[in-house]
Formats: sequence, C-alpha cells, structure tokens
Amino acid sequence: MKSENEKLKEEIVDVSAENEKLRKELNALKSENSKMHMRVAQLHLEIAALYQEIQNLQKDLEAFKAQLKGGDRRDKKT
Repeated sequence: MKSENEKLKEEIVDVSAENEKLRKELNALKSENSKMHMRVAQLHLEIAALYQEIQNLQKDLEAFKAQLKGGDRRDKKT
C-alpha cells in the first residue's frame, strides 16, 4: 500500500504535467492570436486602400458624366 506521501507526490507530478501541457496550449493560442491581429491590421489597410480607390473612381465617374453632359449641350446647340 502506497503511503499518503507517495500518492501526493504522484498527484503533484500529474498536475505539473497537465500544467505544462496547458501552458504550451496557451502559448500556441497567444501566438495564433498575435498572427490574427496582424492579419486583421493588414486587412484593415487593404480595405482602406480599396475604399480610397472606390472614392477616386466615383470622382472620375462624376467628372466623366459632367463631360458627357457638356458634350451633349454643345451637340444640341449646333
């Protein structure tokens, strides 16, 4: 029969092993979380660039529409 002291030592070893396993899992999750934050920041920059591009295209479209209207007026006058 194992002594109470031996049982407690075994339990401590088991708890330590589980603790180490959880520590490794936590570190892996922290690393993954960091990568995800970097990816989100990258996507945010890409979205901002696309938004700017859309705004520029809208301005170009409005300018083009204005040119067409101006051309139509000239054609009607002649």
